[in-house]
Amino acid sequence: MTYLTKEDWEQNFVQKICDDKSFSDNLQEKKKIFSDFTFLIQKIFKNNLPKKIIQRIIFSSLIYFYKYALTNNIYFLNLSLTEKLSLYSACIFLSFKTINKLVDIEKLSSSFQNLFNKDKKIKYEIEDIKELITKKEFEILFSIQFQINIDWPYDYFNLIKNYLSQIGIGNDSIKTVINFVNIKINEIILFPLYLYFTPIEILISTLNVIKEENKFNYININDFIKINSLDIDKDNLGECSLLINRIIKQKKCLEENNNININKLKIIKDNKEKEVINFNALSSIETNM
Repeated sequence: MTYLTKEDWEQNFVQKICDDKSFSDNLQEKKKIFSDFTFLIQKIFKNNLPKKIIQRIIFSSLIYFYKYALTNNIYFLNLSLTEKLSLYSACIFLSFKTINKLVDIEKLSSSFQNLFNKDKKIKYEIEDIKELITKKEFEILFSIQFQINIDWPYDYFNLIKNYLSQIGIGNDSIKTVINFVNIKINEIILFPLYLYFTPIEILISTLNVIKEENKFNYININDFIKINSLDIDKDNLGECSLLINRIIKQKKCLEENNNININKLKIIKDNKEKEVINFNALSSIETNM
């Protein structure tokens, strides 16, 4: 996979991650895209896919989606329903090829037919949808220079196990660390760090962040790199770690603010209900006039 240049990366993503207002808007948009992918994947396979497969499909789909959108200067919110569905479907279709699992395009088109016909302006037959998906698939392939050799951070979990085993950490603690890393990678998947940083850089940076966050003092990133004989750009690791930390903190801050607002609304609602009760109680008192 060809990564973004430093200029592209800073212009399109770093500023949006670092600026609070942009982050909030950006996060809502990306949550929508993520949930749409998840919904469509589950719609086809009705929750029969293992979580590991779904992780890789979503990860790959997001890579294809963002790379295509960036290359073609596409703003997600301006897309029509048909354009969105064509793009989503093609990304999913391509993602299955990436993990060497073939999805029948007839089945894919049939599963999405009701969605394509939702606005009822145009009636799409299955053949029409197949044509939309294959056309969009070619456009995506062209935008990524026909490189579908994606690897995932999840495939490098064995490096964490190898390192922790060698420094004498028990299996239960190893599982805990890997689980923390897995959760954080799934948290930051909304933001396309993988368009600039390699999967191994994302993995190590995430490990570094959870080390600080959970005080896993026995983890030494330099030793991890050395034991696994990795050739890593330390500057990239530093930058990636800072951005992951920033994303996690901003998400937490947004969630806390949302909870505060929800609690405020609840208090206001409760007070209004009390006012109503008090008014009813007062109105029922008889006067001696």
